[in-house]
Amino acid sequence: MHPCLAAACLLLSGIPFQGHDKAYWRGIVEARFEVPAGATAQALAPELVASLGSTDPEMRDDLAFSILTAWTYRQKRLTPDDLRPIITTLETNLRKDIGSPGADAVLLRSFSALTLSVIAARDNDAPFLSAGEFDGLLDAALAYLRDERDTRGFDAAKGWMHSAAHTSDLLKFLARNPRLTPAGQGRILAALLAKNREAAAPFSQGEDERMARVPASIVRRADFDRDGFRAWLTAAAVAAKFPEPATPDALRAEQNVRHLLMALWTELSVDERPSDGADAARQALRDTLKALF
Repeated sequence: MHPCLAAACLLLSGIPFQGHDKAYWRGIVEARFEVPAGATAQALAPELVASLGSTDPEMRDDLAFSILTAWTYRQKRLTPDDLRPIITTLETNLRKDIGSPGADAVLLRSFSALTLSVIAARDNDAPFLSAGEFDGLLDAALAYLRDERDTRGFDAAKGWMHSAAHTSDLLKFLARNPRLTPAGQGRILAALLAKNREAAAPFSQGEDERMARVPASIVRRADFDRDGFRAWLTAAAVAAKFPEPATPDALRAEQNVRHLLMALWTELSVDERPSDGADAARQALRDTLKALF
């Protein structure tokens, strides 16, 4: 059995799993992510994946996520065949205890989405996902964005939770993938708008900027669906109008959508790389913002 799959089965079976302490993982980071003698990245990866749900921000963010990022993207110690069972585990994690705001389970879901974003970035650089695997990852990302109710950003004790930002990072890289269809572009944009309208709390800890990078990636595609984008802006403009009557929920939704559009304007304004699609999107967005303000 593949070492990643074997260790993952052990974790899921409930059999006690003897993990490594933080000093071990700190040593890997301090050694510039070199694998310790006698170990392999493939065998260690499932333990790191399990630690993505740790309530200890150092273990979760500085160690587990950082090491997985280095081994997946920068050093490529994990091969496509190593990554496939990890993707399956991470996609399963996105559904674990979904719909339970206020619980620590959001950490595993959110950091699984963030780790999937690294894998999606790897696939953009050196494609290895099949069309079916890409479609499955896109479906999983959109379902998680829709169903996650815990949108807390930063916690003083537990660090970053940031599910909306982390899922946006995943969608940003999926939005750059050549396999994404024009219909897929529309699904992503619609999901972002729905999230901003329906979130139970205002996004106030940088989520708008991370979300804006998703449509900013879409408009730079060679197959950018300009008509679909303009239709999305029309729907966003309706959601961003001052609500009548004003209610706390309606005002929260209005502000979230406005902030998304303003963050997108900033993204498109500061990125000066030549792009006909970005130019067209910027003009359409300018017209939308003029009508709102």
